Amino acid sequence: MNAIIAEKKFISERTGIPYSNLSQAYLRAETALGSLSSYEFELQKNNVSSPNVTERLLNLNDEFVITHMTIALKAVPSTETDAEHLAAVLTNYAETNNGAISNGEAIYNSSLSMTIDRKEFLPNYDARFFRRVPDTQVSSLTSVETENGVPNGLYGFAPFEPVKIDGRQTIDTQLDLGSAVTIAGPASFTSAFACLIVRGYLVVNAKS
Repeated sequence: MNAIIAEKKFISERTGIPYSNLSQAYLRAETALGSLSSYEFELQKNNVSSPNVTERLLNLNDEFVITHMTIALKAVPSTETDAEHLAAVLTNYAETNNGAISNGEAIYNSSLSMTIDRKEFLPNYDARFFRRVPDTQVSSLTSVETENGVPNGLYGFAPFEPVKIDGRQTIDTQLDLGSAVTIAGPASFTSAFACLIVRGYLVVNAKS
């Protein structure tokens, strides 16, 4: 049996959502990094007034079943245009193809928590699980630039027991560094971001 079919059947049985209503999808929330000791991610569109073009947030009447999650880093010029966000390279370690994100490894030495309607889904998850340094890395020292090696589509993602969220719940998702540290982009950039990406299944207009 196809793995996706098996997963959808399991989720349907567990959550009561009809199999035909489950569509493969993802959510992506981004937060600008600076000099804080913790950072929050907003997965719901209703809570973000001006999302980045690369964010994919949950609509008020939709449901989403999370099966996998990762945290990646990116750096963009201070102008932060849509084109610059779309062209930014996501990495699961503190290097980008334009240089290192200063103190970016602090993200992978932190813990991730997620509380849904005051119930802790993730009380203290080790963010280091999301860290991946590819065997083949971008090289700026050669005339022909190589690409970061990404061996599969779930590279850097942690699997989770399926959990259902919706656009109307209170969802608190936070990275806790334990102490304030300044995280900044490379010399040619001034903006560094952490990106929370969750994969799973979307149910559109589940709430009336």
